[in-house]
Amino acid sequence: MSDNLLGKMLLVVDGSEPSIAAANYAVGLAAQTGGHVTAVYVVDTATMEYLSQMRIFVTEERNEFEQDLERTGHRYLDYVKTIGKNHGVDVEGVQLKGAFHQVILQRAREMAADVIVLGGWHQTVTRKDVSSKQRQLILDEADCPVIVVKRR
Repeated sequence: MSDNLLGKMLLVVDGSEPSIAAANYAVGLAAQTGGHVTAVYVVDTATMEYLSQMRIFVTEERNEFEQDLERTGHRYLDYVKTIGKNHGVDVEGVQLKGAFHQVILQRAREMAADVIVLGGWHQTVTRKDVSSKQRQLILDEADCPVIVVKRR
């Protein structure tokens, strides 16, 4: 860990309302503490590969969907950079591909993150989505503290 407990923050960005709340929270913390924010958007190619193997996607659809996600990711990362600029915080935007939780945890280790910041989520009995499970895996397997930001 660095001298500043919140020196290196890895922010998980997915464009959801909780993710935007987490972005505002992380940028606010960085502005107060002098920390650095690395915003990460993951194109979950592992899930897309699974859907292709299950023949839910044909190759052309998968490629088009992946390109759409990449464009969407760039927009979200640009938005978070704008939030940072408005608060005088330099935000690094990174788009990665792979299995969502694995890519996030690998990046956190590579950058020696002091904290991972995630938007909150709900998992109910009727809706056990992949996204919730991936976020739970980040909580379970992270080597550093994880801040879960609930909507305000």
